[in-house]
Amino acid sequence: MSKPMKIVVISSKGGVGKSTIAMQVVTPYLFIHNNNTPVTYYEFDDENKDYLSFGSSSLSIRKNIEVSSSFLRDDITEIFSKDDFICVDIGGNKTTTFALKAFRDSGMINLIDLVVIPLLDGEQDGINSSIVYNTLKHLNPKIKVLFILNKVKDKTRLEYQFENYFGDPRGIFSKKYALKTYLSKEDFHNYSVLLDDDIIKYSRRFGLTIYELAKQKREFIDDLRKNMDNYTPEDELKLISFKNYMNNSSKEYYRDVIVPIFNKIDTILEK
Repeated sequence: MSKPMKIVVISSKGGVGKSTIAMQVVTPYLFIHNNNTPVTYYEFDDENKDYLSFGSSSLSIRKNIEVSSSFLRDDITEIFSKDDFICVDIGGNKTTTFALKAFRDSGMINLIDLVVIPLLDGEQDGINSSIVYNTLKHLNPKIKVLFILNKVKDKTRLEYQFENYFGDPRGIFSKKYALKTYLSKEDFHNYSVLLDDDIIKYSRRFGLTIYELAKQKREFIDDLRKNMDNYTPEDELKLISFKNYMNNSSKEYYRDVIVPIFNKIDTILEK
């Protein structure tokens, strides 16, 4: 078992896939390093409880933390004082502001092993990410950061989709608004991609992570069969086809998309 790690997923922009990345990437990564033992997952959010979408997952023990509580600083101190593998999923908007202040006031900002910042391809995503990045670096200049470009359509045209991160590849528009403009030299290449794929949607419907679909035997098709009305032989063929799709797609996605992110995290943490 590795030394216990504490990874925080954060963005002040809502809807960028923080919980998806926390559950689909960070939690399996920590689970593996924790000798395939469940890790603790904290969602800092007063409004949403996205972790409930993964209610059947056995990779983590999930808890909700009230950000508006006057005890947030104490809660963070208690969480980060534990010798545990933990994933912290911090909600957007004011939640990010409250959480960063509590991390600063408690001094626990120095105990974070890695911060993961997700972003989509919108202009505001790049702006918000640069603000969060600069705030983190101000609080702890040595903090390690990984950006995850989410819902990538085509890796071969990554720079065109994510001009907000790389700058305009055509050289027409100014790069002063590109996120890379604000990154330190050591963080310049600290990014990974999460491809947009239906397997993400289906894994959530089953309350599981893609890692679990790919690596663990799950007879979830039986549950679908029981819930179907007027079951026919044609339905059986459809279920068999869907089961094959789930098996193949989850394994391919895990191998081709998630494992490379794991490798990137390893590289950053080893620096």
